[in-house]
Amino acid sequence: MEMFALDTEDMKTLDMLIRCLDYYYGNILISDGSGNILYVNATLPKMYGLTKEEALTMSVYDLVSEGVLDKSAVIEVLKTGKPALTKLCINSGTTIDCVAKPVYNAAGSIEYIIAFSHDEIFMTDLQNELRIEKEKSEGIKNALLFIQQANKKYKPIITADKQMKNIFESMKYLAKTDSSIILYGESGVGKDVLANYIHSNSMRKNEILMPVNCSAIPNELMESEFFGYESGSFTGADKNGRKGILEMGNGGTVFLDEIGDLPPLMQAKLLRFLDSGEIKRIGSTKLIYSDVRVVAATNKDLYKLVKESKFREDLYYRLNIIPVYIPPLRDRPDDIEALSEYYLKEYNQKYNHNIEFDEEQIKRLYDYYWPGNIRELRNEIERFVITNGNANVLLNRISPWQPIAEDKKLIGEYDYSDSLRKAKDRFERDFIKGVLDECEWKIQKTADKLGVHRSVLYTKMDKYNLKSK
Repeated sequence: MEMFALDTEDMKTLDMLIRCLDYYYGNILISDGSGNILYVNATLPKMYGLTKEEALTMSVYDLVSEGVLDKSAVIEVLKTGKPALTKLCINSGTTIDCVAKPVYNAAGSIEYIIAFSHDEIFMTDLQNELRIEKEKSEGIKNALLFIQQANKKYKPIITADKQMKNIFESMKYLAKTDSSIILYGESGVGKDVLANYIHSNSMRKNEILMPVNCSAIPNELMESEFFGYESGSFTGADKNGRKGILEMGNGGTVFLDEIGDLPPLMQAKLLRFLDSGEIKRIGSTKLIYSDVRVVAATNKDLYKLVKESKFREDLYYRLNIIPVYIPPLRDRPDDIEALSEYYLKEYNQKYNHNIEFDEEQIKRLYDYYWPGNIRELRNEIERFVITNGNANVLLNRISPWQPIAEDKKLIGEYDYSDSLRKAKDRFERDFIKGVLDECEWKIQKTADKLGVHRSVLYTKMDKYNLKSK
């Protein structure tokens, strides 16, 4: 063998490698192209019943002929020129698994052969540890499923509005597909409730629903939260690594709330996942496949964001397979009463009160604009109950959203005999019709001018029976 002079640093490196290999949990053997043993780590001689010095004077053929092993994977490599995997029996009766691989020189001849082996007990222990970890993951997943299913029993769908009933009826059918669904609507209209309803009526209802608020995750943690990471990937990482949201949701549904706040880099990574189902944890080269159904939600006009180059067009079309617009609470007067009565009953039970609405208070609830939608209504009812129904403290602060300035004229004539609700509807209908006429009834152009999504415009047109002549 050709010898090389090693400097001090090289010697330190070599010493480090030898010491580390001696701590390897299995056996390592290196032979030359003739089968003569050049190196063994500290564990091999102990298992083979030899000293290290004895092992280094032998060849792999000697190990077999002298009965140390019943056969050799290295000899198999020397015969075939290909890697070998086999079970060996040591003279002590222990069975070991061994893999041997050739190392070729520039001329294409075998220069070295390296063999790794370990006993079956180690593999059994390793498989048991993997099984335990898998059971832990399944346990966590089952616990989450139990909590979700328990919560569903106490959160019925409350709606008396015709639009909402139609939406829920449509979703009962569309939920059974695996197509992506995106929910549009103002903050607080109940997008999370509809996402839960979709999952509960889907073919994945017995699997997990993973809700994610995209706007609540810091940009620097976004990739690790979605795709997970391996041990030691970055400072502060869990020493055991961690699965990401998309991997944890395998087989179930992932609800991406506030999808419009997703940063550009994550938009690209999410698109790739949606197209391939592939996940690569941070710090890993291994591809993992995950099968999830995506339901997204936003209070923004994604089409407008696409035009402004703030949202990827390809991701928009990938998500926008089934767009659903959830109208605000102010456009669902029947739901105002239904939800108010539901929350009144809920908080009366919670705080052991027996508060009721009078006609004036109900009228105020109807007349209010509800910019915070259902979330604001729920909080308002809770405050009403915990103040023991003190309308002077609570509901009197609710007034119509914004008075119209004197210098602003409504489209059409004023009719002061109308209720505020009817006046608002009449104004909205006339205004939309005016913009439609101005845009020659071109839907996208009209939607852009109104600053709404096309699905919103279609809903309004249907509500007010606006049709092109």
